[in-house]
Amino acid sequence: MVGTSASATTHERYVVGVDLGGQSVRAAVVGSDLSAAEIVSLGSEARNGAERVRAQVVDAVVQAVTAAGLTMADIASVGMAVPGHIDPATGVIIWSPNFGATVDGQFQIFLDVPFCEPLSMALGVPVVAGNDANVAALGEFAHLQPEGVTDIVMFTLGTGIGGGVVSGGKLVTGSSGGAVEIGHHVIVAGGRQCGCGTLGCMEAYCGTDAILERAFRMIEKNRASTLWDRIAGDKTTLTPLMVSQAAEDGDETAREVWEETGYYLGIGIANAVNFFNPQLVILGGQIRKAHGLIDAAERSMRRHTIHSLARSCRIVEAQLGNRAGVVGGGVLAMTSPG
Repeated sequence: MVGTSASATTHERYVVGVDLGGQSVRAAVVGSDLSAAEIVSLGSEARNGAERVRAQVVDAVVQAVTAAGLTMADIASVGMAVPGHIDPATGVIIWSPNFGATVDGQFQIFLDVPFCEPLSMALGVPVVAGNDANVAALGEFAHLQPEGVTDIVMFTLGTGIGGGVVSGGKLVTGSSGGAVEIGHHVIVAGGRQCGCGTLGCMEAYCGTDAILERAFRMIEKNRASTLWDRIAGDKTTLTPLMVSQAAEDGDETAREVWEETGYYLGIGIANAVNFFNPQLVILGGQIRKAHGLIDAAERSMRRHTIHSLARSCRIVEAQLGNRAGVVGGGVLAMTSPG
């Protein structure tokens, strides 16, 4: 943990990592050893406009610094994980579909919203930001560096599919910070429609909605599945956790759900392995815990990957959990120029 008297004794300056989400903004002071002090969580006010969201970020940062027994004078910079596409060079949110404000009765998402500069002026320290999945990957990578890892691909599995890549020790961000929208690469040409409008995206086969639709389809074909008892005939109550528990208890239909999901997930992983030749593929997000999913994905990945690349790659679970964005934000702050 970050010591409350460290600044007085060593004059070390800390950074603050921030994980901004659609429901909450989480912040903590991060030390040079990547230890995080108490995480402060506030509502993000995501649908109440940029000014309100920025105010919540400022409050979360100040409260996190105070909780660590420090002052802003002890803080060198702030690093943020932000959903959507943010240009790391300008600190402008190019788009973020879950953030915005209602204008004349219509919800308008964040488009070209200045973000880091106003925050920097309010806090009195430099503020840098990156896509949330990329920053989470950076956090996992920094956590793993003592093991000699230089190349990773991370998938975050949930309602959507996010991802990040570290290649040769450097985060891959692309020309304007929008690289590695891995959930939106096509794994089935002309396939299911994704929420982004494209057909056949990985997210359309491996996101939460796709998993539940798969489960509905399969239990309709097997009325003996215990999932019917679990939902008491009401499909709207079905969750991925229920399907996982049923699979763990031996329900064959539930196991088929995760086998098929793992098949498609494995194709997406195989593509990433063929592109980036990582040492590790890291799976984050709650869906990764589904019974049998990782085994099914690994089998599929190895069937669809160049053998020599698959041989040097392992699939592992994320280690930082919901701290990845905060720790990654801290790493981003430590490693960004200026």
